[in-house]
Amino acid sequence: MVFGRGGRDEESLPAVLDWRGVTTFTVGGVERQSAKGGRTVFGPTAVRVPRREGAGRVYPPCALIVTRDAATRVLYGDRERQRVLCTVECTGDGDGERRYVVRDESGGEVGRVRRVPPTRKLLRHTWRVEQPGHPEIVGRNKWAALSRRDAAARAAGKLVEGVLDSVFSFGAEGGDAPRRDRTLLWLAEGEEVMQSEGVDFRVKARWLDRRLAFAVAAIGDS
Repeated sequence: MVFGRGGRDEESLPAVLDWRGVTTFTVGGVERQSAKGGRTVFGPTAVRVPRREGAGRVYPPCALIVTRDAATRVLYGDRERQRVLCTVECTGDGDGERRYVVRDESGGEVGRVRRVPPTRKLLRHTWRVEQPGHPEIVGRNKWAALSRRDAAARAAGKLVEGVLDSVFSFGAEGGDAPRRDRTLLWLAEGEEVMQSEGVDFRVKARWLDRRLAFAVAAIGDS
């Protein structure tokens, strides 16, 4: 049985988590999912932290995403949408490049995000994330980020375990075919800061402001 917004049991909704220490998250509207064949409880679109609960899963939110208008998204730290975590505003869309500024609840700048068009037709766009006091983060398809030697090793299934764990524990697509692989590596001066596959993210650098990671997830990789 599936419960929509009008029929869900409010008491069954998981509590909102503290966003600051989140390392693994996804974006979606599922609050709780029972074992196979059981009911699914839906809620608002949010940044959620997947967890197992018995035979089922629970997806407690840590930031609720609200689209204010075509250019602005607001992320809230509570279900009542009273406590703003950050706003994500598109400040330009010229030459195919989209630029966003991320601000905290007081209007102070947390950082900036850029979605950069590819230089060649067959390639996908890349990302640039700027966090004050830290090197620029570049997000690109893992096959483009790898050296030729490592890409060849991965294709042969010989890459050292742990370098590219692209199948997340909460259910991402598998497979090694480069054309189908949506995994992005987020690197800053050689350090792997984050990894993402579609709406599933894993933060690896403790210094990364989670609000910037959430902003990227809220913008989407379309």
